[in-house]
Amino acid sequence: MAAAAPEHPRYEADDKPPLLSSLGYGLQFSLIASATLLVTPVIVANAADRGGSYVTWMVFASLVVVGLSTIIQVRKLGFVGAGAVLPMFTAAFAIPFCITALVDGGPATLTTLVVLSAIVQLVVSRWLFILRRFVTPTVGGTVMMILSITLASVVFDLLDDATSADPEEASLTALATMVVAAALMLRGSAFLRFWGPLAGIVVGCVVAGALGIFDTGRITAANWVGVPSESPGLRLDFSVDFWTLVPAFLFLGVIIAIQANGATIAMQRVAWRDNRAVSFRQVQGAVAGAGASNLLAGLAGTVPNAINPAMVSFTQITGVAARRVGYFIGAILIIVAFLPKVSAVLSSIPGPVMTGYLIMVTGALFVEGARTVIQNEQSQEKIAVAGVCFWIAASFQFELFHLPDIGAVGNALLKSGITTGGLAAIVMILYLELTNPRRMRFQSQLNVDALPDLNEFITRFARRRNWDSAMQERLTAVAEETLLTLAPLDLSLGGDDEDEKPKDERQLVVLASSEGTTADLEFIGGGAGANLEDQIRQIQEHDSLTAVEEELSLVLLRSYAESVTHQQYHDTDIIAVRVVPPEGDS
Repeated sequence: MAAAAPEHPRYEADDKPPLLSSLGYGLQFSLIASATLLVTPVIVANAADRGGSYVTWMVFASLVVVGLSTIIQVRKLGFVGAGAVLPMFTAAFAIPFCITALVDGGPATLTTLVVLSAIVQLVVSRWLFILRRFVTPTVGGTVMMILSITLASVVFDLLDDATSADPEEASLTALATMVVAAALMLRGSAFLRFWGPLAGIVVGCVVAGALGIFDTGRITAANWVGVPSESPGLRLDFSVDFWTLVPAFLFLGVIIAIQANGATIAMQRVAWRDNRAVSFRQVQGAVAGAGASNLLAGLAGTVPNAINPAMVSFTQITGVAARRVGYFIGAILIIVAFLPKVSAVLSSIPGPVMTGYLIMVTGALFVEGARTVIQNEQSQEKIAVAGVCFWIAASFQFELFHLPDIGAVGNALLKSGITTGGLAAIVMILYLELTNPRRMRFQSQLNVDALPDLNEFITRFARRRNWDSAMQERLTAVAEETLLTLAPLDLSLGGDDEDEKPKDERQLVVLASSEGTTADLEFIGGGAGANLEDQIRQIQEHDSLTAVEEELSLVLLRSYAESVTHQQYHDTDIIAVRVVPPEGDS
């Protein structure tokens, strides 16, 4: 396809490219995804030494689940799914957890833990607006950095195993895979960077074949069409091994939810022609879709899934974000599952090739985690939390501390970097939140009759901060215009039918806090229809001198507030307004 990224997508989600073009795009992405998609289940199954039949089942189940859940993300079933092309993918960062679960407890333990992580994702999706202060990019980025440590330990073990029999051949194969992938990803065009991982794997397999360490026995024995003759069966396990790994898989569920959050927002940026506010309802649907995908993965006895971040690059390169392409991607992956010969080729990738690929993944995971923290966090204290918790995790992961024996479960928890570092990150973020100046809270019915009480609340807030009358008047004006903007929307526009509430049931909650001389007001209510960020942006772009009556409050709000953000969730809207003192005031 095209080598340069279009400035705007040629096809948005609702557009319908020609069927043959859609099929071509679907085949292209499926080819790129399938080569690396099966790395995770193959590594997990082989490391657990469960035999060839278990590897075959993991490959089959992974393809079917990823294909089905990709279609769910595209189609959107109720509140589950984003309604966008967000293909699912086996989560490479889950490899160490899955290996431990299989080795210590067996397939039933893995099934139970993956189902548990799926429930966590569904809970996060439903209550995302409540958990937004704790399920943050800072926590997510920190844990992603920590995951690079745990994944690195798996990579080192794989490299040791791969080089034990054929040290020189295995080392050359891993090095060739890594060099080719790195060369294209670091210095190639956008198009070549996108194909970098696949090119590295292909070259690695060629080198492995030339050196005589590519075992093609599984490919030769596989049928062209069929299904696995054996399956691990659906069983749940609540033994000591399960409880030992519960904290790690709880964190894994949170990380997958945060990754889905970030991937969906990134996809929105490249999939829309115009500049829009982030749709957090779509984010909630994507997180719920990830939860549904992992529920299916758990019940099928395979590894956890996450949203494939490569789709963002694919959309940038091709300019295609149409849902029709997503349906083809999901269908192609399901079809491949029933072609054992094809899946055998993908699952026979030599261990040294996988090692070289995972070295790139490990480095990219650390960089992505660090970038998530730095780009999304302005607080120096929270950035420091990320660095401190990373080294806390490393210290426990590599057993730098000599700790007393506190039982099997306790010892296992303390040896896990993801558990110790992740808990430390959450505790530190909670500490920073709890030690911030206390927020003031106001609650009433969401209608214009609440205006006098709201003004009184704002006055008390300003006086407690010892702000002058000019700042107090500006805060009052902001609160008044925000309420007057919300009230008409509440009466006339409404939200989606399923999100509607009768007027007399709608509540308004206002949270007021400050940072130095800057005030932050959060207006939390239910179901406004239009997004204020988009409306204000449109007014700014048109820069009209006159405004119709319904836009007057938006014009005034724009002039009084430093910034306005509007996060729309199912049943709940959060409008955050930042206010700075008028010019000339301190």
